[in-house]
Order: sequence, then structure tokens, then C-alpha cells
Amino acid sequence: ENVKAIEEYIRKNYHNPNLGLAMVSAEFNLSEGYLSAIFKKETGTNFAEYLEQLRVKAACVLLQDGCKVSDLPERLGYNSIQSFRRAFKRVMGVSPSEYRG
Repeated sequence: ENVKAIEEYIRKNYHNPNLGLAMVSAEFNLSEGYLSAIFKKETGTNFAEYLEQLRVKAACVLLQDGCKVSDLPERLGYNSIQSFRRAFKRVMGVSPSEYRG
């Protein structure tokens, strides 16, 4: 039950660049270590990977809708275009520009 609420919180806040294990742990009054452990146990993926995959999936939708690559980092919670491009390539295997075609 806790993990479902955590997943919902992440889905609602993934665009926040401050969203991370510390922020979510504080929101749910859990230690980072405990949250990390139960999250991995219940979802099969660690917190950072889950967040990255969620953001990249959102980027794919936005790219398909015609958004410019340069507009995506801020909309998706990345601090720079470089960190967004690295994350996108890590998850999708291609750059955002290549994905869009």
C-alpha cells in the first residue's frame, strides 16, 4: 500500500527537479534506506531508475506531440539538456532527436 502511494506521488511530481529519494522519504516520513528497500522489493526497480524511466516515457509522448527537445528538460524535471539527453539515451538507446526522427 505504501509503495502504491509513493508511485502515485512520483507520477504527480516527476516534473519537479528536486524530486528524489530525500524528498519522497520526507513526504512519507520514512528513512531513505527503508523507502529504497521497500520500493525495490515491490517494483523490481530502484527509485532512481523508476523516476528516470517515468520521465523518459513522458518525454517520448511529448516528442511525438511535436515538442522541441530543448523544451523538455525543464518540463520533465531535468536540470540541463545534457542530463536529459544522457538519461534519454540510457533508457531508449537513441538520442531524443533520433527517437523523434
